[in-house]
Amino acid sequence: MTHHEENEKMIYRDRQMKRYQLLKEIYNTYFETNGKGKQVLIDSTDPQDALAYKYLEDLEFIGCEQIINVEGSANKYTITAKGINFIEEGRGKRRGDFQ
Repeated sequence: MTHHEENEKMIYRDRQMKRYQLLKEIYNTYFETNGKGKQVLIDSTDPQDALAYKYLEDLEFIGCEQIINVEGSANKYTITAKGINFIEEGRGKRRGDFQ
């Protein structure tokens, strides 16, 4: 394996772990707040996080609603039944789980 291929593999793994971590945060927030969801300010969202949230939304693991709170425009993310099953089945940590 070349150095370039190893770097790509690490980048892919980092992105998968980022998606899993964000999904797990939304899962935990859902149950800790009785389903209120996780609010993330749009202007302060890291671009890589924004792509990860979009990916999770495209997979229908989370729902997204744009809201206005006291701090400004925000996205409110809530986990779906599909996302809950994904977390509770122990998925997301293995290679290929996000396919």
